[in-house]
Amino acid sequence: MLRTEIDGDGIATLILDQPERPVNTIGWALLEVLEAEVERLVADGAVSGIVVTSAKSSFLAGADLSIMTGLAAPQVTLIEAARRIGRIGGLFRRLETCGKPVVAAAPGTALGGGLEWMLACHHRIAADSPKALFGLPEVTLGILPGAGGTQRVLRRLGIAKAIPLLLEGRTMPAAEALEAGLLDAVVPPGDLIPAAKAALRNGRVNPVAPWDAKGFRLPGLAPTSSAAGDLFALWNARVLARTRGEEPAQQAILSCVFEGSRLAMDTAQKVERDYCARLIQSAQAQEKIAAFFTRGTAKASAAAVGTAEAG
Repeated sequence: MLRTEIDGDGIATLILDQPERPVNTIGWALLEVLEAEVERLVADGAVSGIVVTSAKSSFLAGADLSIMTGLAAPQVTLIEAARRIGRIGGLFRRLETCGKPVVAAAPGTALGGGLEWMLACHHRIAADSPKALFGLPEVTLGILPGAGGTQRVLRRLGIAKAIPLLLEGRTMPAAEALEAGLLDAVVPPGDLIPAAKAALRNGRVNPVAPWDAKGFRLPGLAPTSSAAGDLFALWNARVLARTRGEEPAQQAILSCVFEGSRLAMDTAQKVERDYCARLIQSAQAQEKIAAFFTRGTAKASAAAVGTAEAG
């Protein structure tokens, strides 16, 4: 499910490729392998930089069903759910703070946890694939990005741009994701890995995230400004009017952005994790998650039948 290649310049290419699956998804088995491999690469003095990519046509499609439903199992307490969610966010944060430059090279779609992982890398490149989609659609499942997604979008884009992107949960093609500030470059598919390695070789990738640098300030509105206060009030009113309080994920996202804008990254990520745990254990979210995976299974079955009939 994972292999690593190290070239003569010390650049390690970490390749996701889960067997017998059309797309890569985050499960506990993959997470355990990733944790061990990241630590190995960080400890290896010969490794000068890391490229994270996929052998499939897509990058990473988010968490798998076992994680999404397991976090709401009767025996899993809220504290335990938060701890497990924090483990995923902890891996991404470890990569972000490992001291070596990390480039995400997506051959295709990166949604949910897949885009969260890309955002935790120091540089993000995507192949110019017509079918590729990027986004954080968790709100449509009644939850929120719980592995640092709300906080990295906030810190990259600022309050005014982060709020609608997170609340809408909209997916977008690579060119739009680049324009939105979620990606740093879009290149022809054949240039993806060479471009990622060139960025590392040419010293264009800072191994320190902007929000971990001394003196970092959010782009755009200052969190304590009257303009920011007015904006939060406006969005709160909009959300309440639109949902009548029946979609807690949207309110939780606003709270994550509001609180996170005033906190250091590690503390803010814990706040996000706790909101996510409460949401994912709700009956409403579990119903939406079950419906989502049922639709996905139905589509896969229909595609398999169509292929068999065509043959």
